[in-house]
Amino acid sequence: MRTYSQNRDRIAEYFDKTGFRAWEALTTETPVSKIRLKVRESREKMRSRMLLHLPNDLSGKRILDAGCGAGQFSIELALRGANVLGIDISSNLIEIAKKRVPKNLKENTEFITSDMIQNHGSFDYVILMDSLIHYPEKDTVNILENLLKNTNEKILFTLVPSNFILTLKLMIGRLFPKSDRSPTLSPLNTKSFIEIYRDKFEREYSATVSRISKVNDLFYTSEFLELRK
Repeated sequence: MRTYSQNRDRIAEYFDKTGFRAWEALTTETPVSKIRLKVRESREKMRSRMLLHLPNDLSGKRILDAGCGAGQFSIELALRGANVLGIDISSNLIEIAKKRVPKNLKENTEFITSDMIQNHGSFDYVILMDSLIHYPEKDTVNILENLLKNTNEKILFTLVPSNFILTLKLMIGRLFPKSDRSPTLSPLNTKSFIEIYRDKFEREYSATVSRISKVNDLFYTSEFLELRK
């Protein structure tokens, strides 16, 4: 089994060499293939659901958008008044995010190339939309624990729920050219995940973990969970 660092470096290499171009198009209104259009629509559905679990007025709040990609979520948070730090292991995606920030939001947004396990200070909220999906359970828990230590209110994150249909989708996905695919995907049994780690999160971090919502479309499957202090 690969270590966290090996997985991270492999993912960073993918996004910096070829993947960032696909994600740049995916996060705009640029015409894309029918499959990518469906993925874009599904990700928008998930992002909207996550935003519903944050205050409309985030003035004075500090938020970490971990795995921010091209900055789409970060900009929406800044529009609500938050001070946002967006981090990603892909330097190319970070450069795209910097270019996309409207001038009136530059003072309360910052984008840096960095790692989810690095200490970036204290935050009121942490967002991990489709950022943990590349890592196995042990690494996912370690990342969440590190972030909980410096989170004042809650962490909003997504996992890929494991099931037979998803397994079939992954098998079909392997038929696509490697350049079009993310290098790793680690589905988890979300119900089991909560049962195993609920007591640990409550005992060590006074945090309650909950399953919130799921988007299960043909080319995109993701479940939204929340760790609330």
